[in-house]
Amino acid sequence: MRVTDSMIHMGLTDNIQKGMARLNKHYNQLTTRKMINRPSDDPVGLILGMRLKKGITENEQYKENVNAALALLNGSDYALDEMTKVLHRLSELAVQGANGPLNETSLEAIANEVEELRNHLYHIANTKQENTYIFGGERSNKPPYELDSSATPDITWHGSSNPLKAEVGTGIMMEITVTGDRVFGDSADPANDFFAQLDEFIGHLRSEDFDAISNTDIQNIQDRLDQVLRIRGEIGAKVNRLEKNIERMELMDNNFRELLSEIEDTDYAEVTMNLMMQESVYQAALATSARIMRSTLVNYI
Repeated sequence: MRVTDSMIHMGLTDNIQKGMARLNKHYNQLTTRKMINRPSDDPVGLILGMRLKKGITENEQYKENVNAALALLNGSDYALDEMTKVLHRLSELAVQGANGPLNETSLEAIANEVEELRNHLYHIANTKQENTYIFGGERSNKPPYELDSSATPDITWHGSSNPLKAEVGTGIMMEITVTGDRVFGDSADPANDFFAQLDEFIGHLRSEDFDAISNTDIQNIQDRLDQVLRIRGEIGAKVNRLEKNIERMELMDNNFRELLSEIEDTDYAEVTMNLMMQESVYQAALATSARIMRSTLVNYI
């Protein structure tokens, strides 16, 4: 095959262009600090990197959900801790009122204190954390209990029996609030309405019905205390699970970022060495081209 000057010139130009492209690739890797700047640089690495980035983004969202869940669960536990103290005091007052004999003034003083504790429980039931009523269930934007002194019963339940839920992991939904009807009862169910039970307790104190206090009121308070302690146990178990979940997600996040760094981030030592090698190759190509392209027929005359 006859080789012409034009073919040699085109070949030299093509090789020089390829060398410049390789130099440009290494320059970009150094300046952007990324090994992959376009899909053609590493198609497999690009796909793996996209998957890892998706995993990191999802992990961040799950961590936000877990932190929000922990805030609500801890808020519920603080409120229930306050309720536990109130129930202990109510139990003391019930035992004191049942043991008698107490005069009318002493019973009235106990009744007044029970009334104040009942009002305190009403405020606990409407505990609000940021913009969420923690005992309102899915109806978290309005107070779950409403007070109307002219009505009977005066405190009524208006919340939702469905607790708030959050996705705390891939396909893992968890209830993150406790509904008020489980804790304080529902006004539509007098047998489970603790506010109504306390109202009856106050009436028994003022009517000096010691049998009702001994046989009914003390047991109602103890049953409610047992229920609150059970719910606090459930909350504690969920908090422990979520805290372990955060630790696991932090570990996963670190692993994802390390893998992504290995795929995408520039290895400065390697890239610098490759750049210097390509610069040497490029300079040699230019020098060779200059010598070849200077040769003409005149050199042989």
